[in-house]
Amino acid sequence: VLPLTLLLTWGAGAAKKQAASALGALAAASKANRDAVVEAEAVPPLLSLLQVDKAAADGSAAAIEAASALATLLSGDEPLQAAVVAEDGLAAIAALLRDGAAKAAGEAHRRRKEEGAEGPSPEELELKQMREQHAAAWEAMLRAWCEEGGGVGKTDEQSPLCAKWRAKNDKEL
Repeated sequence: VLPLTLLLTWGAGAAKKQAASALGALAAASKANRDAVVEAEAVPPLLSLLQVDKAAADGSAAAIEAASALATLLSGDEPLQAAVVAEDGLAAIAALLRDGAAKAAGEAHRRRKEEGAEGPSPEELELKQMREQHAAAWEAMLRAWCEEGGGVGKTDEQSPLCAKWRAKNDKEL
């Protein structure tokens, strides 16, 4: 597991994609493998892969594999989920999903316009629905983090994320 984790950090684009894919497959195969992947500290480099270079096709592929591996690792592991939220990993995951859906919706809109079709495409409707669903989940997770989790008692300077959430929801420290 450790060599794969090292590839995530030091490998080239294609190697990073393959390493993320392999770690995800290992984690899905058994709890012991999943624990080994977490213990090898693969989560931080997987999160860094989500900061995709949109111009690089292999970067996008690596980001998708990293997101898949993270989904497997985070499933049912609340402490690890909290750690990812604390490292602002949720924003990177949401951005990857949003960017992919936005790209698909944009392409569908362009095709429909060329064909003379009216109204939103199924992809545009899916993007709108995804934004609405993720907004509610994001808000619930922020509330939990700021009122019950690691953001409790932190000042605005210590937690800009909680500061923004408190301002939006008229909450005080």
